[in-house]
Amino acid sequence: MEIFNDWKYWVILYLISSVTFSQTFKKANRNMKNAGNLTILLESFTAFFALFFLPFFEFKFPTDVNVYLTLFSVVIIYAVTDRLNIEARYGLDPSVFSMLKQLSTVFLMIFGFLFLKEEIVIKKIAGAIIIIVANIILTIEGGKIKLNKYFIMCFVSNFLFAIAMLINVNISDNFNLAFYTIITVLLPSLLIFIFGRHSVKGLIQEFDLYDKKRFLIAAFCWCLMLIASVRAYQLGNVTVVAPVLTLTSILNTIYEYLIVKNKNKFLQKVVASIMIITGVVLIRL
Repeated sequence: MEIFNDWKYWVILYLISSVTFSQTFKKANRNMKNAGNLTILLESFTAFFALFFLPFFEFKFPTDVNVYLTLFSVVIIYAVTDRLNIEARYGLDPSVFSMLKQLSTVFLMIFGFLFLKEEIVIKKIAGAIIIIVANIILTIEGGKIKLNKYFIMCFVSNFLFAIAMLINVNISDNFNLAFYTIITVLLPSLLIFIFGRHSVKGLIQEFDLYDKKRFLIAAFCWCLMLIASVRAYQLGNVTVVAPVLTLTSILNTIYEYLIVKNKNKFLQKVVASIMIITGVVLIRL
């Protein structure tokens, strides 16, 4: 179908699935006891749902062993970032988390200057500064900057994710996209399970604490989100796709205000969202 080769379709799918995931996941895990178990469960169910998308993409595998070595390195980083992000999502409003995510764009730009010897462009620096200021605005309470552990977790995870993106240069193009999604969520879940010394019994007990319907919807939407974002970048121009994907911040803010009735820092969130979109546009131009 022609629509599956249109980047705009995948962007729309990403925005819908991203907002749905963020809001549903937030409600599903309110009784969480172990963030490691939650991460494993979410990644495992996401990998399961990705199986159904295998027929929609061309089956292909790279012959270069370096691609597999690079992918394995990235998977290790993903295991750490996913673990940090899941707990950060638990403690932050979805709108705030989606804005903090854009710090990875700033880190990636800095890495490009430092390691790839990219040209230093004033408008990119201005965009990075705007994003940083926008995130600082989110931390202001009572006229003071207040950071909690969830902000710090998100900061660290974005730093590590930028490293992964620096290493992971179009690796997804070498695989069936759904299979690539399975690899990048299932292998991190196995690493967390093994090195975090989790047990199957513990996973079952943890799963019993959740709103299962919402949790499964969240896992399905995360699967859609991961596939749609990669596909949008594959088909579209990064200077257009990247800023549009940041609309999740303002969409989550509006949803929380109108549906959830969460008026906490509403004006700060709106201002920060607009600033972040502007910053990403400047960086990507």
